[in-house]
Amino acid sequence: MQPKLLELHFSQLQTEWSTSKYNNYSDDRKNIYHAKLATIIEGLGKEDFATLDDSQIQERYWVIFFVFKSLEFLNHSTRSTIPFEMVYVLEVALKEWSPANDYIIVTSLTNGMNEFSFDGSLSFYPFIYKYIENLYGVYFDYKLVQINLPESTSRDYLANVVLYHELGHFIEKKFAITRVIYKELLAAVRRASDPAEINNIYRFFPYLRLPAKVDEFENDYQEYNQLSMHISEYFCDLFASQYVKDCSNFYLEYVTLNQAVESSTHPSTINRIIFINEYLDNKGGFVLSEYKRIVKRITGMEIGYKGKDFSTSNFESLIPVEVKELSELHGLFHYGWKVWLGEWENIRQKAEIQFTLSNADVYAIINNLIEKSIGNFIVKNEWELVKA
Repeated sequence: MQPKLLELHFSQLQTEWSTSKYNNYSDDRKNIYHAKLATIIEGLGKEDFATLDDSQIQERYWVIFFVFKSLEFLNHSTRSTIPFEMVYVLEVALKEWSPANDYIIVTSLTNGMNEFSFDGSLSFYPFIYKYIENLYGVYFDYKLVQINLPESTSRDYLANVVLYHELGHFIEKKFAITRVIYKELLAAVRRASDPAEINNIYRFFPYLRLPAKVDEFENDYQEYNQLSMHISEYFCDLFASQYVKDCSNFYLEYVTLNQAVESSTHPSTINRIIFINEYLDNKGGFVLSEYKRIVKRITGMEIGYKGKDFSTSNFESLIPVEVKELSELHGLFHYGWKVWLGEWENIRQKAEIQFTLSNADVYAIINNLIEKSIGNFIVKNEWELVKA
């Protein structure tokens, strides 16, 4: 490997850092993380890349990759760009499953309308952290949980219920939940001792009817094979529904056109919605029971509704909801969707509006009120902490 190419890579990073170094974050943990990146860049700048062998060049490649990837998300997580209220609510959910406060949710804004995704490269590449510690003596107390979302809908609280699903991908990988479910489902297929049990598995994983497929999955576990990815998607749907009930189903059904056939990466939308509706209706069969059992065994957390619903017509009266406890933050999304899917005439009448509301009017009203409800809670909560 040519040292000149490493020099090119580092020059690109220095150009990016020339503006990123002035980032300002509202979260002190991000400022600490940012300062550690500065130390790494300073260390790289002192090295003579021409003296490095191939192995050493590869190590620096991954270090520079790490800094670039960190900045990709930190640049969209500054005071001026971060979708702050949405991230705050996601961090409330994260701390229920990972209470040590050693992970920071960061966002990157994408151009695609439906480009929601989780990127685990800064959470689950431990070898990079080892390189950084050995080469530059830098240890990170916090790791970044990277979530991508469309810039055009970064403050759309109806669409962004799917971010709970993306957070589920982090939880699944942190606890290696998919691998255990994978093993247990294949063992159940081999047993085939209970017709109801096996038919329930075939319902959600129809290709497991094929013995050759079962052999393939048993003999060669891969994190990104079809069975693994489908198990993961069902888990993330289940994870999200604990906070927003069936709200993500509404958006999922539309953007996938209610896809009836599974792909290599995702189960059919129809099956995903059936799976969640069975959970919400408390009617699930063997597969859902296995998910619940295994998640409890691995994480100590029960699968169950963690939000709190409102009995209010505040949004219809154009008034933010007074959120009194953390669980109610999640309930705001369910309430917002309820208003969106309901009769908009109720808003016009309760708010005594003298003109017909357009869909854009209602959209703006709901998003504004959810954001204000979350924002008011944050301000009140922070003020109480200061007083204490």
